[in-house]
Amino acid sequence: MRLTGYAIVDAQSAPRPATVVFGNRIEAVLDKPGAGVCGVIVPGLIDSHTHPLEAGLQMLFTDLSGSASIAELQERLRDRHANAQERGMMLGFNLEPDRLKEGRYPNRGELDEVIPDVPAFIYRVDGHSAVTNTVGLQMIAARYPGVKPPGMEGDCNGRPTGVLRGEAYERASRIFKHRLAPETVREALQLTGRQAAAKGVTTIGALIGVDDTTDDEWRVLIDGLAAAAVRTVPYLQTWNVDVPRRFGLKQAGGCLLIDGSFGSRTAALNDAYSDAPGNCGTSYVSDEKLLSFLRLAAEAGLQAAVHAIGDRAVEQAVRCHEQLAGAGPGNPLRHRVEHAELLGDTLVDRMARLGLVLGVQPAFETEWGGPDRMYSRRLGDRWRSTNPYRRLLDAGVRLAGGSDAPITPIDPVAGMRAAMERPNPRQIVSGEEALAMFTSSAAFALNCERISGSIEPGKDADITVLTADPRTTAGCRVVAVFRGGSCTYKNEALTEYLRLED
Repeated sequence: MRLTGYAIVDAQSAPRPATVVFGNRIEAVLDKPGAGVCGVIVPGLIDSHTHPLEAGLQMLFTDLSGSASIAELQERLRDRHANAQERGMMLGFNLEPDRLKEGRYPNRGELDEVIPDVPAFIYRVDGHSAVTNTVGLQMIAARYPGVKPPGMEGDCNGRPTGVLRGEAYERASRIFKHRLAPETVREALQLTGRQAAAKGVTTIGALIGVDDTTDDEWRVLIDGLAAAAVRTVPYLQTWNVDVPRRFGLKQAGGCLLIDGSFGSRTAALNDAYSDAPGNCGTSYVSDEKLLSFLRLAAEAGLQAAVHAIGDRAVEQAVRCHEQLAGAGPGNPLRHRVEHAELLGDTLVDRMARLGLVLGVQPAFETEWGGPDRMYSRRLGDRWRSTNPYRRLLDAGVRLAGGSDAPITPIDPVAGMRAAMERPNPRQIVSGEEALAMFTSSAAFALNCERISGSIEPGKDADITVLTADPRTTAGCRVVAVFRGGSCTYKNEALTEYLRLED
């Protein structure tokens, strides 16, 4: 195949008229003066941090984003009642209580009015708290008889409202995921793969499973990922490093929770939340547990990834890595910290010395950053210290771009723009740095830079064609995507940008 356009062979390169010759791999990049009207050819885009099962389930069940009131939310759930009955449960995604007219979570009674007969589980947009209905509470009680796990909210009489945070949320989420039929899991993963390809993506970091996932369930997940339209690098979210080893993987963890999130006020902070005095969030694991996981992963030669958002949680992750690093060189296994959103200068420098790789989500700032949005409400003036990409890059920390889908959509072009147009101008990155986050740096974080992340002979023919250079042009669109030389997506409305010959 011969693809002609303005080629950007790596994140630092200027576009030049060229023809890319490829089969399964890149064979040559030939100068092509006078290329005329055609697309911009960039390395296949990479999303280093997705939850592909949940992203697909959002499409199969109910996306509640944009709901303005509890009545509107109820109507949207009512519309999907028949689907919930067919699947034996209702899942809802992207609930934002702060943006509802009532400014609160719906309660179980309000869910019962529209979903009375099957268990319902409605995720807050950050994926760290939820609300369930009465049938859902009964299911949880049957699984944990006589136990009221921490985080199960009660009303003034002590009766459960249905709102779940912390341990209660994690337990309930696991119960609902175990109820998913294998065909539902496979369908969800296929949907996510197609959605990712349509956004220019050729590879995703796929964070899947929970700590008590069975081997049969792991196999359904791994096989489902292998059949997706994009290349997938699975991260099995279990503290037991023997599990990924059994499946022949080279990475362990993912969103193994050191803490929660700002939105649910469960991210672990050094100082209290501005809108919840006395609440400094939640630390989910001890140093002993984290150290044991990191040590066993290193001994097995596995890259480890953990979730830490608040400064207290990130410091815990860094502290444990420091204890294990000793005088050893760098970070040869490319251990990752996911999110790492609230950071001071000293913490940044410590991460740089360790060589830790950060999995970051620039779109979070578009959604919640700035002086008058959720980060500011939760953190006060500390919003200026969230996601300090400029400071991190200047310190030499490698940033791998991602979406945390379904928390924000898989959309690297939008992610790049978010990194370049921050609410805090002191943390803006250049177009070249933004493109690297979703190409070469993401490939490095996934240990696949030998085959992807740039367009050069010998690498896999992972190519994305856009209408313009994403580093300099807002609103550029995806024209076509090739993964390993096969076209996985083509926008028929933009074929004038695609000059492809056999």
